[in-house]
Amino acid sequence: MVSVKVEVEDAEHCRNIKGIEKFIILRQSLASLADNFSAPYIGYYLASLTPSGAIQGVLQFSTNALPTLAQVLIGPYIDRFKKYVFVLFISSFIASFLWIFISLIQNPLTLTTLVTLRAVLVGVAGLSFTSLIGVVFKGSERGRVISNVNAVSQLMALITFVIIAMLINPSIDTLRMLFVFSGVLSTIASVFWIRMFFLDKCISREGELSNLGLAKVLSIVIRNRYFVKFSLIFSAHMMVVAFAWPLFPLMQRYVFKMSVSEIAILNIYGTASQIVFQLIVTKYVHRLKIKKMLVISRVGILTYTLSYALATNTIHIYIANAILGPFIALSNVLIPLYVFQTSTYGMYASYLATLNFMQGIASALGSIIGGTVVDRFIMNNDFNSIKLLMLLISIFRGLTALLLLKIRD
Repeated sequence: MVSVKVEVEDAEHCRNIKGIEKFIILRQSLASLADNFSAPYIGYYLASLTPSGAIQGVLQFSTNALPTLAQVLIGPYIDRFKKYVFVLFISSFIASFLWIFISLIQNPLTLTTLVTLRAVLVGVAGLSFTSLIGVVFKGSERGRVISNVNAVSQLMALITFVIIAMLINPSIDTLRMLFVFSGVLSTIASVFWIRMFFLDKCISREGELSNLGLAKVLSIVIRNRYFVKFSLIFSAHMMVVAFAWPLFPLMQRYVFKMSVSEIAILNIYGTASQIVFQLIVTKYVHRLKIKKMLVISRVGILTYTLSYALATNTIHIYIANAILGPFIALSNVLIPLYVFQTSTYGMYASYLATLNFMQGIASALGSIIGGTVVDRFIMNNDFNSIKLLMLLISIFRGLTALLLLKIRD
């Protein structure tokens, strides 16, 4: 009798879509609050330990390539066993503890290793989370939920950036304390997933468990020509986008002489504009032409690298980051929606993992190339020469974004 009662209660919870959405938003807001006290400053922290562009490139390479490889390996098994929430709990819980270990490290390579390991776990959690949204919510609900989650997460990020900015100029030791705080708060947020374990039961009851192995799943995915075309084009675009990633912290630290507080202010402008636009996207996402708006969003991101190439002071960077916000908000919603639109139901984790792997490897290579090239530019400590490189990257960002016109409507 007890088991029957529990099943009835679980069934009632399963039908409470609004309640599920609110709980997910609450949990993600807490996780965002935790991570944004630390994650945006890892590149700056590493740059403070060493001015090497190559090591920045290695960090970007490893935190993009390895997480996406892990996603490809685990994605089919998430789809197969439908343990979305369980995977979320385990991966996010371990990733939370790693913040505390990161706070103790001062060796650049050791730091890169731990940050990479954490990125792998966060990547697996992110894959499981997005797949969960695709399975639990239907049709236009997906876009609304993704937009709401992004908006609230950005609001929490904005709060952390304001707090960091109020610290005036946090020292490296202060950053280490923030890493510990992020670890504690993130652990609390991870425990929230225990309350949602019933969702895995709900999803399992809706359909039979898949017995497809990794090879079979990948063969199905690569036969989807619309998805493959999108993945190849988007990955090529992301390789070019990633050229600039090792350059940003170096220019912030050595060209514009920005402090941690100024980087926090930079994030405030960008996050505030994302929040405002994300709320607009939430209301109108079901009316948007996904392909058209995806092209616009990706072309728009060239404004940020262009600002670094042309800026004469930090004010120009602040303005550019505010302009960037709407384009990022659109991309964050439209990319998973396009994957849901072109993929097979019940295989969302596998499709998302494949896209993430392809664009992750491309981004990783791009960041390594960018880091290696920038070291050639600054051999004589002439960091201002990086501006020319940023200008070239901006041009190629725009050109590769236009290739998205070739994908299916």
